[in-house]
Amino acid sequence: MGVKQVFLAGYLLIGIALALLVLLSHRRPTAVARVSEMADAATRRRLGRVIVLVVWWWMGWHFLVRSA
Repeated sequence: MGVKQVFLAGYLLIGIALALLVLLSHRRPTAVARVSEMADAATRRRLGRVIVLVVWWWMGWHFLVRSA
């Protein structure tokens, strides 16, 4: 298994874990915060907004920019 497959498997696992977390948050709202609540908490302060912006920029740069 090459490096590319390891990274793809890791991203797939993260995606599955996030999907399960979203489902769990809808089933048991008192146990797990919803994604919108977590986003509100993360962007409440200026530093949080900057971190969210940098993460979105990094993801867009690595997944949406076509390499030559």
